[in-house]
Amino acid sequence: MKQKAGMSPAAIMALTMFMYILFIGFRHTTAHFPSSTEKLRMAQESIPSAEGQRVDNLWAYYLINAENPLSTDFTVGLDYVQGSFMLDERCAGYARDMIEAARADGVELTVVSAYRSALKQQENLDNYIERLKQKGYNSSDARRIAEKEIALPYMSEHNAGLAVDILTPDWWETHDDVTDEFDQTEQFRWLDENAHKYGFIMRYPKEYENVTGIIYEPWHYRFVGVYYAGKIKESGLPLEYFYKTNF
Repeated sequence: MKQKAGMSPAAIMALTMFMYILFIGFRHTTAHFPSSTEKLRMAQESIPSAEGQRVDNLWAYYLINAENPLSTDFTVGLDYVQGSFMLDERCAGYARDMIEAARADGVELTVVSAYRSALKQQENLDNYIERLKQKGYNSSDARRIAEKEIALPYMSEHNAGLAVDILTPDWWETHDDVTDEFDQTEQFRWLDENAHKYGFIMRYPKEYENVTGIIYEPWHYRFVGVYYAGKIKESGLPLEYFYKTNF
């Protein structure tokens, strides 16, 4: 009897094994392909500036204020910076490096606030309003003053994990509140000269309250990435002005 043409069982088994190995290898390879989001991030972070420098951390270069609030479903991965204080995990390392560099120069930077949830933001605002009312302000004036100093929930950079408030280690021994006297300290002088090297800017500079909507806060530092921090520092302008013409 003539044998029908076809593959032998051994050949079928070999072909099956080959296809299986090929499939597993393909899955292993594709599992390491970057997602579309990662591709966009990598493309953005390789964009050269006009000076040919790489523009780093473009994900952090955006406005958060009364006109540009965070979405109510905003979430962020966090990492520790100092003590129990945390920032966005993508910039926390920059803050730690900045604190260590200051220490190496003999300057102790003490973090007093960093990431805050929207709920905590509201609590801070409400508590400050009550303190002002206890000092004699009526409800309307107390709220108006408080909102110049404490942003509403989702309108604060702290809610995004991009802002850190820094004071001296002994600040609370001589003060009962955060004031612009901080700009007379060695901590402020060090930050003024070096914060931009680690991607941070003093977010609310003097004489620009009408632009930022927030009082002068020499203790409040915002991460925007090293490239733009240097440019903003050089310009002397608040982020609102610089962002409109340099995005």
